[in-house]
Amino acid sequence: MGYVGNLMISLFIFLLLIAVYSYIEKMEENGCACSEHPNRAFIKKFTAFVLLFLVFIIIVPTSLVSEQFGTTIAGIFTFVKLIFYVICIVYFFMIIDYTRFLVNEKCKCSEDIRREFIMAGSVVEISLFLLILMTVIVLPILFSSASSVFTNMHKYEKEFSSVVKNPYKSMKNIPSKLKQSKAVLSDFSSSVKKSFRRKYK
Repeated sequence: MGYVGNLMISLFIFLLLIAVYSYIEKMEENGCACSEHPNRAFIKKFTAFVLLFLVFIIIVPTSLVSEQFGTTIAGIFTFVKLIFYVICIVYFFMIIDYTRFLVNEKCKCSEDIRREFIMAGSVVEISLFLLILMTVIVLPILFSSASSVFTNMHKYEKEFSSVVKNPYKSMKNIPSKLKQSKAVLSDFSSSVKKSFRRKYK
């Protein structure tokens, strides 16, 4: 069941990206003037790049890079992938902004079932990315130290990768990650209370 769920959602991600590219391509071919937007060209080009890059990182995992080129190159590769996932958050925000622009402009030639699919799919993707970002990077920085982020960079990259490679598992793990975050907050609160007690005894 987990494998089937993961396969279906992975297929959904690729269909979403293909829908974005083909949708913009169709509007350009039809000369849809009201669909023109400063971000349209970037979204189209970056969608093609995302598709190629996702295929590449699925075929070439970090473990393979480490075996072939050593840990230093693997570390750089991991860092590049982390930057890519953060840029993807901005990319999906831009897609949502663009589709909302088309709706608000009442752009008739942009009306297509793909428009609604792209908007809904982008909301799902950005929600997953932001939850992962919050639970594995933001909270550790706030309640621990920045050094822990660099120490565990490979782990964080794997968390982001799982959104793409194993989204079904990522969604199943979100409740446990939120519990872990709650535990971190609780520990932080306890340590603050203890320090105040010592100070004012």
